[in-house]
Amino acid sequence: METLALETAGPVARLSLDRPDQRNAMSALLVAELGECLQQLEGDARIRAIVLSGSGRGFCAGSDLSELAAMDAAGREAFEAESGRLARLIWNLETPVIAAVTGFAIGGGFTLATSCDIVVTAPDAKWSLPEVPIGLFPAWGIDSVVLRAGQARARRLCWGIDILDGQQAVEAGLADELADDPIAAAHELAQKLAALPPESAPAVKRYFAPAGPAAASDAAANRHFLQCCDTAEAAASFIRYGKSR
Repeated sequence: METLALETAGPVARLSLDRPDQRNAMSALLVAELGECLQQLEGDARIRAIVLSGSGRGFCAGSDLSELAAMDAAGREAFEAESGRLARLIWNLETPVIAAVTGFAIGGGFTLATSCDIVVTAPDAKWSLPEVPIGLFPAWGIDSVVLRAGQARARRLCWGIDILDGQQAVEAGLADELADDPIAAAHELAQKLAALPPESAPAVKRYFAPAGPAAASDAAANRHFLQCCDTAEAAASFIRYGKSR
C-alpha cells in the first residue's frame, strides 16, 4: 500500500493514513486503498477491532485539493462519491473501528472520523468543516455528523463558522473520549472490544447499521458540492489550497 501503514497486535489492527507530507489528505488512491484494506481486515477472522489513525502531525486534512483542482466535474463527482462509499463501508462493517484523532480532523477528515464507531481525540486537536468559507460544500458524511451532534449543531458546523478543539468536539458529541495519547487510548478500547464474544459484538454493529449514513444523502451533498465548484470562490480556492499542498 502506498498511502497506508498497517500494524497488527493480536486481534487489533492499526491502520494509519500515511501521507504525512500532504497532512494525510485523501487522494483517490488513499480512498481506494483504505476501502480495500478495511474489507480485507473484515474478512480476517483474527482481527476483531481496528484503530484508524494518521501518521505525522495529524489525522486527516480532508480531500487533496491539488488533486481535486486537476479533475473535471465528472472526476470530482466520482471521487466524492467514492469517499462517501468509504464512510458508509466503515459504518456497515461488523468489525468495530475506532478513530484516534491527533492534530486535526478537517473537512473529509472530520467526516471520516465521525463515521467511525468510537472516536478518541487529543485535547488540542483541531476539528473543522472549512468547505463553505472557501466556496465549496461538504460533499459526503454529513449524516454521520447529524447522528452524532444533532441537526442544529451539524448545520452550524457545515457552515464552517466554528473551529473546535478536542474538548469541544467531545461536548458536541462528535468524539467520545478525550485522551492525551489518543492512539494508546484507542488501542485500549480496541482490546476491550476484541475481547467481547465473537457473535454478540458484531450483532451490535448490525443492529445500528440501518440507521447510519445514507447514499441518497451523500448524493444530494455531492450535487451541492459540484454546483459550488463552478463559482469564482471555489476556483480561487482550488488554485490557492491546491498549490499549498
